[in-house]
Amino acid sequence: MFQFESYLAIALTITGGALTLLGSVGIFVSLIVQRRVERLQDILEEFMDLSYHQSINLTGQMYKLLQKYQMQYMLPDKPSQMILYYIDLTTLFVIASWLVLILMTFSPPWGVNSLLYILPLIWGLILLTLFRQLLKYAINPVKNQLLQTIIPPPTKLRSISFISSYINVSILSILYQARLALVIRLNVNAYYQGKSIPGEVVLKQELSFDDFFYYLQITHDKTPVLLGYGELEICFPDDPLTGKPVPIQRNVNIPLGKVTLDPAIDTLDAEMLIFARGEKHPLKCLFQLHKEGKVFCPDDEPVIRLYSGVTYKISQDRLELLENQYQSAWLEQLSPKFLLNNQRFYLTGKTLTDPINPDCCSCCDDKVYIK
Repeated sequence: MFQFESYLAIALTITGGALTLLGSVGIFVSLIVQRRVERLQDILEEFMDLSYHQSINLTGQMYKLLQKYQMQYMLPDKPSQMILYYIDLTTLFVIASWLVLILMTFSPPWGVNSLLYILPLIWGLILLTLFRQLLKYAINPVKNQLLQTIIPPPTKLRSISFISSYINVSILSILYQARLALVIRLNVNAYYQGKSIPGEVVLKQELSFDDFFYYLQITHDKTPVLLGYGELEICFPDDPLTGKPVPIQRNVNIPLGKVTLDPAIDTLDAEMLIFARGEKHPLKCLFQLHKEGKVFCPDDEPVIRLYSGVTYKISQDRLELLENQYQSAWLEQLSPKFLLNNQRFYLTGKTLTDPINPDCCSCCDDKVYIK
């Protein structure tokens, strides 16, 4: 059995140590979070101000702001490791001290009453472990849901749905700064059945904003050439040198599907509807594509505006059209397949039947690339 007086002294030591650690860690965490939130809030406000200048190309400044945001969001590795080593050594010292005191004051035999005395010690060890995790998350809040609700991670700032809901920035303003461009790259050296030229439909972005569902139709004289839909959610690999996540990239190319075109076609019309989470009306992007050598590309920037003719909601990763006044019936015919599963689908060539058969869609497995 334990000596009662000695156990009281140990219990008081454990309580005092736990309270001291709790107060120290609490103050340290609150200071880190407070200073970090202040700095990141200033960067977010500057980011918001830039996004409203639609007529000026500010992609370079926005890119630098997001890089600066990540630098403030995450502390350097070496100081972070030193802080963690310090807290680990302190924790081990406290635990070792407790164990030595317990062994010195313990008197056999071991019984049920001894377990009751041990319970406060076990809770003390659990609290120390939780304190260590809390400090670790304060230093590096990546993949920590607790602090991400206060401090959004840098990778979230490329999500137009998150930006719209969290910092109340217009999606229209963000997409103007993304500088969307739809191009079709032709492979003139390969002819399909001797009469058609195969090509790749690519959505280009100067800044890689994602996290939205899209519907795309490319037509020639109101005849469909390609219909596509899917969710864009880009995942960049971590930086190979630092191991840190990449918040955003420039000059991103997103393949949306394959197409075969008649060599006599020189102009194409394209429309894209962009559906973001938390909104009720999509954005409509209009592209005028002209053939220039081996590429169909737009002459001017796309016309982007809010399209109130379609009302939708996204529930359980499914997009449902509540009201549809879109001028073509293809949107309605494909809508049963509108799932947010980070996949891109398209129909072209012989699969463009009347009416459209959604089950004939092909999946675009080509990866996003930088060019």
